[in-house]
Amino acid sequence: MNIIFDEKLAEQLADKYTVLELDTIMQSGLTQPVKLFAVVEITNVQDITTLAFMRELHVEMIAAYKSGDWQRTQELVAMLLGQFGGELDEFYNLVIDFCTESAKVNRIWDGVKHTVPKE
Repeated sequence: MNIIFDEKLAEQLADKYTVLELDTIMQSGLTQPVKLFAVVEITNVQDITTLAFMRELHVEMIAAYKSGDWQRTQELVAMLLGQFGGELDEFYNLVIDFCTESAKVNRIWDGVKHTVPKE
């Protein structure tokens, strides 16, 4: 995963590339959260045959993550590690860490990572 971009560019690329949502963030100075996306390259023939299934697992994982279902998110991430040629494994490991910490502190959240504390 080399490039991360916003929803506007994701919509433009979605017809030609495998585009996956990563996270939603709220940065200082913005009035609305920004969804982040990435393109994954599929070069292995075996990956092409499972692409639709893995994409659906990823979408389900993002939904579980945003809803705060830490256990389900981790279950889905475990199935996704190594998929997409391993391109998203660093991201998936960050999600696991976030879920583990969130479960420990019983975090309730709105599905948006805030780069500055909410007021």
